[in-house]
Amino acid sequence: MKVYPMDVVASVRKIARDMIVSGFFRTISYSKKNVIDDILTENPYDFSSSWQDKFFEAMKCSFLHHSTRSDFYKKLCRQKGFDASSINSFDDIWDIPFILSDVFKTYHIETRTGDLITSEMSSSGTSGRKSKIRLDRLSAERLMFSMYHINRALGLASLKPVNYFMMSYNPNLDDTLGTTNSDVAMSYLTPRNSVFYGLDTDEDGKVGFLKNRSVEKMREYIEEDLPIRMLGFVHHICEVIIEYNNRYGRMILPKDSYMITGGGWKGAKSPYGELFEFNKFLKENTSIDLRNVRDLYTLIEHEIFYLECEEHNKHIPNVALACARDPRSLKRLGFGEKGLIHLYSPLIESCPTFSLLTTDYGHIEESCPCKIGGPYIKIIGRAGVTKKVTCALTADEYIKGSVNE
Repeated sequence: MKVYPMDVVASVRKIARDMIVSGFFRTISYSKKNVIDDILTENPYDFSSSWQDKFFEAMKCSFLHHSTRSDFYKKLCRQKGFDASSINSFDDIWDIPFILSDVFKTYHIETRTGDLITSEMSSSGTSGRKSKIRLDRLSAERLMFSMYHINRALGLASLKPVNYFMMSYNPNLDDTLGTTNSDVAMSYLTPRNSVFYGLDTDEDGKVGFLKNRSVEKMREYIEEDLPIRMLGFVHHICEVIIEYNNRYGRMILPKDSYMITGGGWKGAKSPYGELFEFNKFLKENTSIDLRNVRDLYTLIEHEIFYLECEEHNKHIPNVALACARDPRSLKRLGFGEKGLIHLYSPLIESCPTFSLLTTDYGHIEESCPCKIGGPYIKIIGRAGVTKKVTCALTADEYIKGSVNE
């Protein structure tokens, strides 16, 4: 039986209001359902000798689940000539048929589960199109257990009250946005003294970035002298810092303040130029310890947290596997070789995203020099939208020959 932090579970991507209860670190429990639960541990970076066997069994279980309960994925596997007999060892995981992440921006794909699918989530749609997937309760609980212990292992869980400065949308406006709900979930890693959302409704009833209100709230939080955690879009965080400096001088933050970013880099680099360096900007304009600045890589279609350590490397937890693939041949590449990021994780049962080829360009490194060690992801940019890299697939090309559910 595994125990899950209730407020963390409650915050999951809006997974049903009935899961929300008051109190910090209250717990609920759920009984193990299958071998997938064996890879969920309180040490998300433990890659001991038994890990490969457990992960192999979990991925094989996940493959059987999706290939029999998702009509779309069943037909895809048939098209690829891949079935359960193709998975006999850990190395066979790399060959499990993938779905391109962009497919979820065009097609609605689900896997039938025993649990009622209760929550729909969408991406922010910065590319003009939104991915949408649904989560069942079991998948949500697994994700929240994983998320909590990933953050705890990287030093972000604390019993000290914190003021949360959220440069994301107020969840009361739209609680299906994955970025918003990731930030909400992370705000339950500590007791919440106060929570402010910078993207909210103004005095005229319009939804937008409340720049002036955000700057004044930051001033109020700094004077209160409790640790501040800034979460959300990089562009809006930069705008607040610049305006704060204009009004009050360099931003001197309370001790033990953190910044956890996720998304918004295109918006940040656009006004400041391609040579914009975020950490240099923070050092010049704030007092924040750069070891406390962490970027988060996650996708609405994948939901696993690849969170930075103090060395600013995005660690791969033991509930996931990752590689890079050549954008044209799709050959799996070795450590340090640049290509499309391919992500694997068996935690989600309601959507066949357990083998997901992204349109993100980067590379995998074997071992981080930090105290945690282990493999990590380096993201360089988005493939298919630059002149340098062209993906061999598009959603429409990928879907040819398959039938949408």
